[in-house]
Amino acid sequence: MLTKRRHRFRPLLKLLYITIGLLLLALVGVGYQIVGMVQDRKQYPPPGQLIDIGGYKLHLYCTGEGSPTVILDAMGPGWSIYWAQVQPEIAKVTRVCSYDRAGFGWSDAGRLPRVGRRMAGELHQLLTNGGISGPYVLVGHSLGGFVARLYRQAHPNDVVGIVLVDAGHERQFEQTEFRKFAAPGKTLFPIVRAMTALGLTRLLISRDLAPSFFTTQEAGVPADIRPLLRAGWTQSRYFKTLAYEGAALEGTAGQTGMAGSLGNLPLTVITATGPTWWPDMPTSVDPTRFRKMWLKFQSDLTKLSTNSRQVFADRSSHFINFDQPELIIEAIQEMIASQIHPQPGEQFSPMSSR
Repeated sequence: MLTKRRHRFRPLLKLLYITIGLLLLALVGVGYQIVGMVQDRKQYPPPGQLIDIGGYKLHLYCTGEGSPTVILDAMGPGWSIYWAQVQPEIAKVTRVCSYDRAGFGWSDAGRLPRVGRRMAGELHQLLTNGGISGPYVLVGHSLGGFVARLYRQAHPNDVVGIVLVDAGHERQFEQTEFRKFAAPGKTLFPIVRAMTALGLTRLLISRDLAPSFFTTQEAGVPADIRPLLRAGWTQSRYFKTLAYEGAALEGTAGQTGMAGSLGNLPLTVITATGPTWWPDMPTSVDPTRFRKMWLKFQSDLTKLSTNSRQVFADRSSHFINFDQPELIIEAIQEMIASQIHPQPGEQFSPMSSR
């Protein structure tokens, strides 16, 4: 009788042992993640200032002197370190500031939803509280392009030029190919967010086993920047913030569509035309159709201003800041030169395509 009872409870005991084992592994993973984050904070302190904008702090990093001030706004998955190959060169000719949107890099998490107008408002408050006055040349990469346009809409007198780096377009969600491209993130980000909390993302990246989304970016930067990238990617809030911004991206695009034209504001549109636009492009996306769509959108962006030009980054993926940062540097420098030494009656002169 006793033997039969033991057999009866054996499956339950196995389940209990498995559950305890998984819980212990999870605790080890969480501990590994927490210790890693503490070490990262000690090893990589913020290079700039943490400025309170009303209950939470954003990281602002300014270098150089002069006017206009260049403001660098990174792509969706990026933060100030994404401009590490651009900012030092611009600092040689004028003041330049990069910053971390709420939830990225050294910045605190921000209020929800993470829509463009909120982010543009946070940027304005950051510059105001940080004592960084205009005029500004805004440089927006990808999602940062939406923020730049919305900032200019809210503060037109403060902005004297815009550089859009493979920026998003307000009508992109109307296209099937873009929806196919964006769809996997809705499932992937929550999964990777959980993996990060358990230390798995940190473990994979530290063992060079990360997906090409990470390795492709690392390949384009100097070796001394890579540890900073890895530290940012493995923060617990990184994929959480990506998910929040991604969920609000269609709303951000819609808000930007109502921002209107830029008049004759100096505008440079830098467009990625390299052989691979995005690492790990979903197999459901037709690359030819996607490229045609994206090039049409980039051409449309030049029509925002009667004083615009377009530059083609023919060796770049969407990560132009890593693949061909010299094109961004040249575009900013030429725009600054046109502001400092304008010729009477002369518009912003066209740049040759590359």
